[in-house]
This record gives sequence, structure tokens and C-alpha cells, in this order.
Amino acid sequence: MEAFPVKHQGKDMVALRDPQGYMGDVTVISPAAYFIAALCDGSRTLRDIQAAYVRRFGDIITTDQLADILQRLDEQLILDGPFFRRVKEVRDREYLQLPNRPMTLAGRSYPAHPRELADFLGRLLGSARGEEVEPGMPWGLVAPHIDPERGWRCYAETYACLARSRPSRRPLVVVLGTCHGEMEGRFAFTSKNYLTPLGLVETDAALAGELARAAGMDSLGDELSHRSEHSIEMQLPLLAAAFGGVDGFRIIPVTCNSFHDLMERGSSPAEDPEVGSFVKALRGLLSALDEEVMLLAAADLAHVGKRFGSAVPVDAMILSSVSGKDREMLGLAASGDAEGFYAYVMGEGDSRHICGLSPIYVLVKALEGRKGRIIHYDRWFDPREGSAVTFAGMVFPR
Repeated sequence: MEAFPVKHQGKDMVALRDPQGYMGDVTVISPAAYFIAALCDGSRTLRDIQAAYVRRFGDIITTDQLADILQRLDEQLILDGPFFRRVKEVRDREYLQLPNRPMTLAGRSYPAHPRELADFLGRLLGSARGEEVEPGMPWGLVAPHIDPERGWRCYAETYACLARSRPSRRPLVVVLGTCHGEMEGRFAFTSKNYLTPLGLVETDAALAGELARAAGMDSLGDELSHRSEHSIEMQLPLLAAAFGGVDGFRIIPVTCNSFHDLMERGSSPAEDPEVGSFVKALRGLLSALDEEVMLLAAADLAHVGKRFGSAVPVDAMILSSVSGKDREMLGLAASGDAEGFYAYVMGEGDSRHICGLSPIYVLVKALEGRKGRIIHYDRWFDPREGSAVTFAGMVFPR
């Protein structure tokens, strides 16, 4: 669950968003209700919560009032309990039985009507300045996954670069997407095709299975991580625009888990057997298919400010510092130094909350030192809220 402060009907409130999609849209609750929800960790009695509430707010809360708040939190799927578990079980079972992965962003992050979406994508790519590119599909691409309304310029420059490369075959794109939800393993595959307003994007299930086996993985373990993950879905209409339609390419979608546990131990992903096996399998795929395959990291960069847990709001000076560190970090990735890129983030304790750390690391590591360049760097900044997200497009040409 992601929590961030918002103004709602003139009041200071807390917004809750469930990256896994069980809760649906963003839910807004009072700071008092959020305080109570945060205490529901299984270690406290109702009396404990009442006492903590009095110490925090200086007001008495009756048992009936507390019970009413807890019931509403439970009904809103904010609390992990029997009701949430039943809802989750039903929705998980329904999803796993579907032949295709449904759209979750159409009509919200991009137009749901095919013609409107095609017009939107045409305008987006048409707005690109037109950087000179090498012929042939690149080895790899790094693209944002932020909402296009906020990241449109970066999307335009990145995907226009891909469109101008003009690959000669129907390419296979291995989409490495940041997982914002719950996963057990490091990486997760799916055999489902992805639905888009432009048509069905084919998942090459056979090659996905071969890649999983080469990595020593359960091919469909953690498949539920694809259910509501937006980082992969965000790329598909843009890939369709770059490759001339949904029939112009096929994908292997892979959700990538966080490396935070490795950082806490002070170790490199290269020391983790699961990461090492997956990277080796990707290198084998690149070697076997050569110009037919491209790696795509769907990855944003820094998440800083009050929305992301900082007590200090972001201002122009802080944002300038963040941007400078981003560029240093990206310079290491562009030089093909995956370990240096990771060490840079770990060295500052991931204080900038680099959302795309694992996809970018895996892409650079799999490309074995191949050089890239930054196509476009940008940021979304909300001065009223004091929060910012940064992102970039990168290309690794052949």
C-alpha cells in the first residue's frame, strides 16, 4: 500500500493506493483513520490502539467508535484480514483463468478508444526533435513508465528514436518492468498475451518458457505480479506505434522485484544466484536471436519529496542536486558499468528511491559492457506538494 498526503475538500487527508489493484481506485482517509490503520499490525489490542490514539491526538475514542473505523477500513480492503483474503483469493483465481492480461490503464493513463489512442501516439512521436540514430534495432532501450501526461517529452524522444531505427524483422522485445506490487522471487514471467486498445500484443510463451528454464525458474511463478503492474503495459501502445502496429512485434514480459534486501546486506546482485542465472539466460537469448531481440527496461528514476516519505519537501535546490546525481548514475549505466550503477545507488542508501534500479541493472549487465547514451532526461515536479519524479530515455545501439 502506498500512502501520500493530499488535500481533499479543503482538508489534509491521506491517500492510499494499492499497486496490486485489489482496492481499485485511490482511497482517501483521514489522518486519524490512517494512524489507526498503521497500528493494526497484529501486535496490539483494541485498548492498546485506544491508548495510542489518546497520546497522539489528546482525544478519547470509544470502543464503539474504534470498532466502526476498523470495520470501514476492513470493508475498504485497507486491512489485511479474513475479508481481504477472501476477496484476494477470488480475484486471483479469476485472473489466472483469463487467456489474456486485461488493460488497466486504458482510459486513465492513455486513451481507450483505438482511433483516439492512434492519434495521441501520432502526435506524441511527431513532436520529437529527431535525433540521428544508428540503423537496425538497438540492443537495449530504457524508457519511463510514468504517466504520459507527465513524461510525454521523454516518451516521444525515446520511442521516436526506436521508430527511426527501422528493424528489418518482426522483433522480440523482452520488457523488464519494475514491479510495484508483491513478489516472492526476483523475476516473474507470464504466458498471457496483453490486451491493448490497438489489439492483442503477443507474448512469445514458448520462448518465455525456454528463457525461464535456462534461468532455472518456475516459468509461471509469481505470475500474479503482472495483474495490475503498469510499467510493462505503459510500453505496449508506444511499441506498437514504433513498430507499425501490434502485429509488428512480440514480447516476453518480465516483472522485476526490488534489490533492497541485497542493499541491506551490502551485496551486489551479481552475488545472488537467481539474478546471475537470469542474466546468463538473457545473454544466451541475445546470442541466439541476435538482431531479432531487444531488451527494454521500463524504469523511472528518483522519487523524492513528501509523497514518497520525506519530511522535507522538494524545492528547486534539492531537485537540482537530485538531477545531478541522476546524470552521474546514468553515466555509469551508459558506459556499460552495471556494477558501478548499482554501487552508486547503494552508496547513498537508495535515498533517491530509484524505482527502476533492478530493470536497468539487469539490462546493462546482460549487455556485457556495451555502451549506450542518454536520449532525454526529464522530471515531473509538483511544487505545491513538494514532490518530484525523474526519468530518462536511453539507447544501446548495435
